[in-house]
Amino acid sequence: MLSKKIINSKNLIDNITYIKQQAFDKKVCVMVKADAYGHGMKEITELLKDEVEFFGVSNQEEALELRKYNCTSRVIVFGACEDYKICMQQDIDFALFSYPQLKEVINIAKKNHLIPKLHLNINTGMNRFGIQTKKEMNKIISLLQKNDMMLEGIYTHFSSLTSDPDYTDRQKILYDYFVSFLPQDWNVLKHVGGGNSLFEDYNCDMVRVGMLVYGYGNEFVKPVMSIESQVVDMQYVKCGEHVGYLCGYTAPRDIVVATIPLGYADGLPRLLSNNCKVKINNKWARSCGNICMDSFMVDVSEISAKVGDKVQIMVDATAFSEICGTTCYEVCTNFIKLRAQTIIK
Repeated sequence: MLSKKIINSKNLIDNITYIKQQAFDKKVCVMVKADAYGHGMKEITELLKDEVEFFGVSNQEEALELRKYNCTSRVIVFGACEDYKICMQQDIDFALFSYPQLKEVINIAKKNHLIPKLHLNINTGMNRFGIQTKKEMNKIISLLQKNDMMLEGIYTHFSSLTSDPDYTDRQKILYDYFVSFLPQDWNVLKHVGGGNSLFEDYNCDMVRVGMLVYGYGNEFVKPVMSIESQVVDMQYVKCGEHVGYLCGYTAPRDIVVATIPLGYADGLPRLLSNNCKVKINNKWARSCGNICMDSFMVDVSEISAKVGDKVQIMVDATAFSEICGTTCYEVCTNFIKLRAQTIIK
């Protein structure tokens, strides 16, 4: 493969070690949805399977994919499921959003002699999924008790931990209020997530962590993924000539341009056009012209470059996110599209 996602296994293990230290006696659920935030679900779960108790995914397909990897860890689906029967048969935990959903799940479970592992989502202010009223909470508990079932977990998601402490406090109070309705004889896993929830003092048994695992959001963690490619062609451009689509760059002098086989279809943001710095032979060079669908060009006039030379494109998504006015989440998940081999260091 000409372009690669490089996964630094040492950084990943160092990050999860730090997270577990901060979590103290709490369990840890590592979110691996969206192909582990673009890092590669198979590779990340293989490296962390003996390090954490749970993995979190967004949908049933991702959960079943984990099972194909012979992942025996607990898996929780936090989004909607298409077939509850399959989830129960595969011993997959999944989120409970409403009373009508519970009625459907129980009917399927009883018909097939299965036991669901349900995690009740409390909507405390994210307004994405979950129940919002005491009435629905009591109806859910009553229906479970009538069918000799109980919840596996109860959870919420904080929407604004890093930006609005007052709103977060209201979410926390509301979550604790709903938790107080749980029957005393139920052993329910209480868990929270969202932003820096790991570092807050919450009444919970487990924390869900996402980008922190992959090296962002804290000075004590290190980026896990980098992107590399290589020079595949060289062009000699005269002063005044243009480079790329729509004459996106005009050579101010005679220059040498290297072509790199990675483009926006692979996840490299087009907003980086004319503003993407890469490293070739330990020297920095800047992109020139608009990023193409499957390639981009770099001015290597001041570098002794040749076809076949390695190109270090990204080592930290922060730089890209700042240029593009977005987040590291989006930058990293864009590289799900990268049709290349993932290498473990």
